[in-house]
Amino acid sequence: MDNRAIAVVVVLQLGDLEILEKRTLPVELFFPYIPGFLGVREADAVISVLNTLEHDFDVLMVNGHGVMHPRGFGLACQVGVLCDVPTIGVAKRLIDGRYIKRATQRHHAIGEFQLITENNNELGAFFKGKYASVEHKMSLKNALDIVEMTSVFKTPEPIRQAYILETETFKQELRGN
Repeated sequence: MDNRAIAVVVVLQLGDLEILEKRTLPVELFFPYIPGFLGVREADAVISVLNTLEHDFDVLMVNGHGVMHPRGFGLACQVGVLCDVPTIGVAKRLIDGRYIKRATQRHHAIGEFQLITENNNELGAFFKGKYASVEHKMSLKNALDIVEMTSVFKTPEPIRQAYILETETFKQELRGN
């Protein structure tokens, strides 16, 4: 398996979602791919690209689970804790492996959502086709507010823009530019 990757980060202004900065960084991944341990494999790459930023940021939104990971500490938690910044994990689906409960709740900005809990601990929420969870230094209410404010489309804009940049960069690499 190829251990090369491109780490990507996009910094947006909350409110108008203006792109303030985009960074890519070719990286070598040193931990092998093992299902369930993607965070261990990719956390250093994410932190490395974050360290190249010129702009400060207030909240980190990670494309992946943290507390809703089957092991309870996925990529979003790892990066949030290691960088010591408020962090939100966003994902399209749950990873099997945990017994969780859902209860319908209401939020002032998003309306109805499914609160996701395990052993009476709030892990996150499912709404509008995505899972959002608090990972580090973030309340669920604030996480839901931020995810909603940045969701012009189904995927929150920071993650969508990072995906666009990743795809463009990968295509350039394939063309040899």
